[in-house]
Amino acid sequence: MPLPPDLSKPAFQIFPEAADLIMSGKCVTCGSGRLRNVDFRDELSKNEYGVSGMCQVCQDKVFGEQEPNWDDVEELYGEG
Repeated sequence: MPLPPDLSKPAFQIFPEAADLIMSGKCVTCGSGRLRNVDFRDELSKNEYGVSGMCQVCQDKVFGEQEPNWDDVEELYGEG
């Protein structure tokens, strides 16, 4: 199981129901219990759970499932 989010952050003071879900081992977005290590695609997804408390399915819905095409990003915004 990845490390859970830091429940002392202000967001969890504002939304105590999210903290309750995390303490119950559930996703803060959908309420499912899909939070085992094997359910996260990669380290980035595990780290995101540590920030947001979202399961992989919800992360995919919010952020998309695919890696960005960096060539398209550079074409739109130019090189940094």
